[in-house]
Amino acid sequence: MHLRATRWAWFVALLLSFLFAGVGKISAQSTGLPAPRASGSPYRVIRSIAGAAGHEDKNKFVMDDARSLFEAGKDAKVIVYFEWEGPLGPHHFEGLWKSPEGKIVLLSDFRYEAKTSQYSGYWTMLLADGAPSGEWNLEARIDGEPAGSLSFVVTGSPVAHAPSTPQPVSLAELYRRALDASVMIEKLTEDGTSAAKSTGFWIGELQVLTSFESIDGAASLRVSLSSGAQIKTDQVIAWNRWQDWAVIRVDATPKGFLKRTAGGAANVGDRCAFLEQSAVGSKLADGSVMGVTSFPRAGSRLLVASGVSTESIGGALLDEFGNYTGIISGSIVPSADPVHILALLSDSGTSSSTIDWHTTGLAVPQSVLPDLPSSSAPTSLAELAKGGEFAPLVTRSNTIKYMSVTKSISKETGGIRLPGQSKAIFSQHDNHAAVYVTWQASTKEKVASVLRLFNVDNKMISASKPQEISLSPGKYAWTTWDLPVASLPPGIYRVDVLLNDKTAGREFIRITE
Repeated sequence: MHLRATRWAWFVALLLSFLFAGVGKISAQSTGLPAPRASGSPYRVIRSIAGAAGHEDKNKFVMDDARSLFEAGKDAKVIVYFEWEGPLGPHHFEGLWKSPEGKIVLLSDFRYEAKTSQYSGYWTMLLADGAPSGEWNLEARIDGEPAGSLSFVVTGSPVAHAPSTPQPVSLAELYRRALDASVMIEKLTEDGTSAAKSTGFWIGELQVLTSFESIDGAASLRVSLSSGAQIKTDQVIAWNRWQDWAVIRVDATPKGFLKRTAGGAANVGDRCAFLEQSAVGSKLADGSVMGVTSFPRAGSRLLVASGVSTESIGGALLDEFGNYTGIISGSIVPSADPVHILALLSDSGTSSSTIDWHTTGLAVPQSVLPDLPSSSAPTSLAELAKGGEFAPLVTRSNTIKYMSVTKSISKETGGIRLPGQSKAIFSQHDNHAAVYVTWQASTKEKVASVLRLFNVDNKMISASKPQEISLSPGKYAWTTWDLPVASLPPGIYRVDVLLNDKTAGREFIRITE
């Protein structure tokens, strides 16, 4: 399997490839040493090595020129190779390249199913003349666990002239740049119905950056430009559903585009702003960085000073120089409302213990985003959906009058079944958990309902048998499904109720030990 990464805007053209195979004979030229297993990690590094040249021989990788010192402008590339021992099955791999300043300049992730307990891989970085001198580091992670790191030294880079000190732009100029570069993005269903609106912004020719939440589940996208023109697209150049960002291809010429903030991640206290979208129009809102936090799998998030409307999600968080330093985003778990997830992550399971969403918003820091060449081959939304990246859009139905997850279902007078108190957090020791739905139709009809349970990686765990429900005007009907909380590993899960094969209701729950 080979993966390509992107050319860094600063100095380096970076090609990231990954080859998996059974671990072969260790090369006699190897200078790498076996490493102990990281504390608590199920993955042990058998060997790691760097070099300037290598080749594949019968699906094995052989390092031809093993060393740890490289000269920019003379050496064409650096190859870093790992061999691991670990569990079988599907795994989530991440590779983090760190510059001499210790900044993560690229994060690349993908999935691979290991069929043996030993597997190997290598990354290749092409060196440009301007690559900064110093000690670089490649850090590997598997399923979020440490999976080894290897350092190497780059020398020979010319000393760059100190750039002139940038000056902050006026609020009027900041507003103009934001308006010129911003677009509105509508998710469209298969029949062309608009399901949700959000924001995006131009970062180059044909490239609009937005949140993954802005494209999740869409059959196509309708992009409204600052000129008033509307263009449809279903092409995605790059994405990361957990980090909550996506770059879509839009065949239009932007009035203006935004540049990335130089100097890495935003810091607490940085003065920033973003376009708040509303029915009255767009206005600048205070996006100053008030804190930094991190979530499992989702990674780092900036806490900004103002609350964020749904339509503002995907917009640019601008520094005082008019460059983007992040993406306004609310997603912590893909396809889930952030307020509800924050409540699930609290001990009580109530939103009262979470941040005040009216006065605080979240943003994805630009430091996790790769730079992308305009030649990147796009992927269609249909391909993303087929690959399991999307959760289906929720098509709200007036037939569903009430949906709840509860610990108990009771029988009242007249045989009517009623749910107990709504509950979102369950223990594996709970004896019972159920989903309760009340139905009512305006006409006489029969509908088919199904309950599906998913994990946070959008993999279906279970599905009920279809139930046919006969509905009459003015009369209520109800359906209940049991949830297997005792057998589920701790974590967050998505519960979807389907009505005539369309997702009509959705809840998220958390299982604890």
